[in-house]
Amino acid sequence: MTNDEIKKQFNDSEVMFLTIVGEARSEPIEGQVAVANVILNRSRKRGQSVKDVCLSPKQFSCWNEDDPNRALLIAIAHQMLKGSYEFPDYQQIQWVVDGIFSDKIRDNTRGRDHYMTTYLFNSDKRPSWAKTPKADPIRIGSHTFLSV
Repeated sequence: MTNDEIKKQFNDSEVMFLTIVGEARSEPIEGQVAVANVILNRSRKRGQSVKDVCLSPKQFSCWNEDDPNRALLIAIAHQMLKGSYEFPDYQQIQWVVDGIFSDKIRDNTRGRDHYMTTYLFNSDKRPSWAKTPKADPIRIGSHTFLSV
């Protein structure tokens, strides 16, 4: 299943759910909320749908063809199309997605629109786009959240 097929067959909340699974399933709930907020902040900033933001090339690594998380997302997507899927922490991640889309969960990133692992952020391999963030970075779980 290609990213274009995902975009055609799933709505914004379903793609956000899958993206959180791929990017933050092992994070505490605050980290999952933060990733969801980055997706929404980027969507609003760019005037794009959540699907477009999540599935744009090289934006969220879990959707990259060579990322090991992608196979899990595709397997879950196939299950979703069949109408039932089992995934550990499904209810928590769905609660996060529902809370983000209903504006019941506050933005714990305070408007940040990018993130990376804190390990990468603190390393000499930090990407050039993250060298000079516009606002102080925020660490939540194993990620650092920033605006660029």
